[in-house]
Amino acid sequence: MILLLIFLLSIQNTMLPAYATNTQKFYARIMQEGVILYKSPIDVLDTENVFFELPRTYFVELIDSANQQFFMVNYMSFTGYVKKECVQTIVGTPKKPFLTDISFRIYAEPSRDMRSEPTTSGGSLSQVTYIPLMSKNLTFIGKITGEELVSGRTDIWYYCKYSADRDYYGYVYSDFCDQLTPILDNTESVTYTSSPVFSTPQQQQTAIPLTDKTTGIIIAILFVPAGIFAFMILKNKKILKQEKIHSKEVVDY
Repeated sequence: MILLLIFLLSIQNTMLPAYATNTQKFYARIMQEGVILYKSPIDVLDTENVFFELPRTYFVELIDSANQQFFMVNYMSFTGYVKKECVQTIVGTPKKPFLTDISFRIYAEPSRDMRSEPTTSGGSLSQVTYIPLMSKNLTFIGKITGEELVSGRTDIWYYCKYSADRDYYGYVYSDFCDQLTPILDNTESVTYTSSPVFSTPQQQQTAIPLTDKTTGIIIAILFVPAGIFAFMILKNKKILKQEKIHSKEVVDY
């Protein structure tokens, strides 16, 4: 009886609902120029709230609907937010979702300074690393409007990866960069569809969980015969003891 009680109580915590998750991936095409990958789902064009512009005709992987205006998305290794009105959901997975294999070179001093934002206003706090002149191991990821570092030149900065002793990510001023690999449109033919409905995991029960009420009933049912069983053992011991006393085998103090 006692072993049965312990077993039933132990399986109570294992009879919990299991959750089914949707592993299907959804992608959306970037439909226009100047689509921003935001760091938060708010429409604020501040250097602290933007990553870079996403290349038109390429894709983002949709993760969730952040709010009425934004999707949460993945682009390369970056998780951010895009405006729903700027992308169109497609059927299936594209063969080349992201822009890849785009490189460039730095040939003059003003562009050597990689920064964590497209401006020098942060001083030494925003410096990521210095890049040697004529470096070609730079991977272009995106571009963004920032500080016009040299008056009368340009305000475009490249967001990039610099591979040296490790991988560095940051912005470099584009005016003194050259040999940028031509960025071609993604001409892959796709089928467009309506935006997906993101749902929370559905609860699927693998067994009926024991409620507190059910547990109480089981305990009550099991304790009745267990109590009777214990009473019978004690009674038999007392009878045996009385018999031994009566036969003078033991002395009752």
